[in-house]
Amino acid sequence: MQPGDGRPALRAPVPDGATSRYATVNGVRLHYVIAGSGDPVLLLHGWPETWYAWRKVVPALAARFTVVAPDMRGYGDSERPADGYDKVTVATDLHELMRSLGFGRVHLVAQDMGGPVGFAYAASFPADVRDFVFIESAVPGFGLEASMDVAHGGSWHMGFNMAQGINEVLVAGRERPFIEYFYRRGTLHPDALTPTDIDEYARSYAAGGLVASFNYYRTLLDDAKVNRDRLAVKQLALPVLSLAAEKGFGDLSHASITQVANHVERRTIAGAKHFLVQDQPQAAAAAILSFLTRTE
Repeated sequence: MQPGDGRPALRAPVPDGATSRYATVNGVRLHYVIAGSGDPVLLLHGWPETWYAWRKVVPALAARFTVVAPDMRGYGDSERPADGYDKVTVATDLHELMRSLGFGRVHLVAQDMGGPVGFAYAASFPADVRDFVFIESAVPGFGLEASMDVAHGGSWHMGFNMAQGINEVLVAGRERPFIEYFYRRGTLHPDALTPTDIDEYARSYAAGGLVASFNYYRTLLDDAKVNRDRLAVKQLALPVLSLAAEKGFGDLSHASITQVANHVERRTIAGAKHFLVQDQPQAAAAAILSFLTRTE
């Protein structure tokens, strides 16, 4: 969404060779970054992130593929509608975006909160997904709930972000320190995110953006029911790479996607915490490229 909703006009530059664009699909205006040529790769970011999480991965992938890195609805410079945050609707946004660009079958890469959206995409449109890279995430109804259980190592923020009527008040005007806390907790290397990087995220999460992102959490229990009742009745048949961080979700991420997919290759990246692509962008890019080009 262009300035006029409280977000500053200036934003961080896109990688060399990439362009920043907008498209209206499924009734929502999405911002996305596109680069390269060849078969399409769709990159889905996590929380509290935007397309910018992939800034160091896009150039490596764009050397072989057309890379599309959108801000999902409610995030970044995309529109912030009042509803439509269930993962099937978000996946439909992205499927229509790719079709509007002339793409059918895609290589799908998703991390963190992008993981549930990626699963919904792959399960809803199986003929249009070549393969799926699932990074540091969990599927609602199939393991994600463990990350909510604070008594057994889950994170408090899951319940906080799901609440309504109080978290909006507590984070208003405090978006930058709130999201920086998660970046520092979820990265192993102090230089994984610079102050300038955090400024870019803070810019896009200001003026209600953080509250919009909470809707992804508020719909998770409904997503779990949809997954159990419909989407995961038949396991994914496409090839899947489960990419986890040594000091992040690790085995939880691997175990979750394995419950809903038949052909899963597991790989764990050393020297990284939950924000794997921020901590180890070169290792992440190499692992993704190796998987996507495995049949060449």
